Amino acid sequence: MKTILVYPVIILVVFILGLLLFGGAGHQEKMPQQETMASFTDFMAGKLNPEAPTETKQLGQLAGVWEAEQTIWQKDGSWSEEKTKAEWRWYYILAGHAIQDDWYSVDSTNTLQWIGTNIRIYSPEEKLWHMAWIDKNNRRLATFTAIYENDAVIMSGKNAQGRQIKNTFYNMTNSDFDWKQEWTFDEGNSWVEVARIYCKRKT
Repeated sequence: MKTILVYPVIILVVFILGLLLFGGAGHQEKMPQQETMASFTDFMAGKLNPEAPTETKQLGQLAGVWEAEQTIWQKDGSWSEEKTKAEWRWYYILAGHAIQDDWYSVDSTNTLQWIGTNIRIYSPEEKLWHMAWIDKNNRRLATFTAIYENDAVIMSGKNAQGRQIKNTFYNMTNSDFDWKQEWTFDEGNSWVEVARIYCKRKT
């Protein structure tokens, strides 16, 4: 008699466990919709993802290819007459949530001089940009943060040599923009402009 009663008890236990594990599945809250591989593929072509923070457009507007001319501040306080030519290519990455831009500059003989790349992503929680730069010359990673202020994106951090610098994107339009780099010699109390770049859209 005892053996006969064991089987209904086992069946009842299994049934109750099943209800606990799976019975409430239909009443669970729906999880937020996740990006699928199909949606990822949609943004492989370099489009801004509509789910990305709207602030991504602050630099996303620069997507495309730009012709650049760089001028350097010299130790005597003057600006170099010779301008470095470069091509600056901007495009979306991470399924349209971040931006990457590649810098290719040449010398007077049209030989590649500097090759480097940036990755930039906006954090809405912190209300700032996180950026990383690496180039074939220094072969070191430099990281920066940036804020958007008065229609300009202002980067701050240390370069590959450990120097505290600021880079600023300003006068940004669909056809051209300006960039400048500043150094400090008194721990950030004052800044000296040491490089200027003027960019004109190519594509």
